[in-house]
Amino acid sequence: MKTAKPVRALTSIILAILLISVNLPFTAMAEVDDFIEEGKLMYLVTSEGSDGAPGTVTAGFNENFDPKTVTEITVPCTVTNDGKSYSVTALSDSAFGSCTALTSLDLSECTKLTSIGMSAFVDCESLNSITIPCNFDKGLFKDTGIVTDGDSFKIEYAVIGMGDDGGAPSSLTETPGGTFTYIHNWEKDSSNSAQHKCSRCNTTEAHDFKVNDKNYSEHICTKCSYKEQHKWQPDANNANQHKCTVCQYGEAHYGGTANCDGKAKCVACSSEYQTASQGGHQWEVMPATIGPVSAEYRCEKCLDTKKEEIGVGESMTAFNGQKLKTILQDPYKVLPEGVELKVKSIEPGSARYNELLANLDDTHKVENVAFFEIELYNAKNEKISGEIAGKVRVLIQIPDGWDKKDLEAVLVMAGADVEFEESVITIDGKDYLAFWTDHFSPYALIETATEKEEKESDSGTSSEGRDTSKTSPATGNSDFVLISALAAVSASAVIFIYLIVERKRKKA
Repeated sequence: MKTAKPVRALTSIILAILLISVNLPFTAMAEVDDFIEEGKLMYLVTSEGSDGAPGTVTAGFNENFDPKTVTEITVPCTVTNDGKSYSVTALSDSAFGSCTALTSLDLSECTKLTSIGMSAFVDCESLNSITIPCNFDKGLFKDTGIVTDGDSFKIEYAVIGMGDDGGAPSSLTETPGGTFTYIHNWEKDSSNSAQHKCSRCNTTEAHDFKVNDKNYSEHICTKCSYKEQHKWQPDANNANQHKCTVCQYGEAHYGGTANCDGKAKCVACSSEYQTASQGGHQWEVMPATIGPVSAEYRCEKCLDTKKEEIGVGESMTAFNGQKLKTILQDPYKVLPEGVELKVKSIEPGSARYNELLANLDDTHKVENVAFFEIELYNAKNEKISGEIAGKVRVLIQIPDGWDKKDLEAVLVMAGADVEFEESVITIDGKDYLAFWTDHFSPYALIETATEKEEKESDSGTSSEGRDTSKTSPATGNSDFVLISALAAVSASAVIFIYLIVERKRKKA
């Protein structure tokens, strides 16, 4: 029984093969003379191909469709069946002869077509458009029912009459036909980037560009798919965008660094455009340009200049029957928005006037004096007290009759007055004493006495015959005279006593 082992082994192998084959998918491969049905066409397999090469088929109309209703037919280059490819190399005899409604035939992909059967298009009386590859051999249309004439064609159709055999065509006639449309196989022309060339017939033409929907920064040729970046220039009809000179695609300006005005240079077309930024000038006053009512400013970033008025507020006040104006100017822009100036003159003889007069130190040579309460209020009507962030200029109108050459502005403070460097400024025909300050408290406007006026004050009369010993605000002149006289008498007494003592000493 030793021979039983090989038999059992062979049986096991056969069973294993059967089990494997049961689990393998079954594929029905088309063979020669088999038909492949796909859409409006039926294909007859004429060869199966070998070594990876595709097989071949002959195409014809699929009679499962009504030929009187089909208006368009496209014949492909290849057809597949169960994963195997077949090239369409022929159209059968009378392939579309019954398609009387057919108006458009597309053979543009039929680059492997080598034959067209007889009468393939006879009676296609509605056909007016045929699309073919640019190198298509129109000789293939001979005896097919298509009569070629350059770029045009006509269709033959049969007129059935009573011939000798009772049914044979008595004649053929032609329809008006239609035109051929040629399809090129466009590729980029390596010798000229502005055009493409057909790889089949070497025809050349300029690119047909449109914006690339997958990359808006470039355009693409609709025929050969050549791509290139847009060539931008400012859009003459829209200042907010640029436009490609090739494909006319437009887009908004972008990029660049915004300047102080919020303008930037577009990185695409180099034109200046307004960004969303509102700008950011850093204006600084040019001190040498500060005038009576305006000053010039220069931006530290872009060096642009501009001229602006510097007044931010003014106030009127009464003084000795006159209306005097006080002007506040802020060329260095240290005050908050909405600041308001309020000025009030102090009535001579009032308690406040006497208090300020007492606080005024006696270093001032006073001819005339006027006191003003100068105050600032913010937008909430809150008083701004003490020092401010920087200096502003105050202009106080000079009262009529005062000598504008002998004026002082004094910040009245208990213990020590603060004096300023003043100047006289004329605005609209009125003279003002101007000074810079960063503090708002009571101010004294002083007309100082000249040397001549001081001498007249010492003698008790002015050049105009006035008694200045009582009227001068710089009180203390009468006491000074009395003290001087007492000192002189004391000195004489001392000298007299000294002489008597000295005489007695000599006699002794």
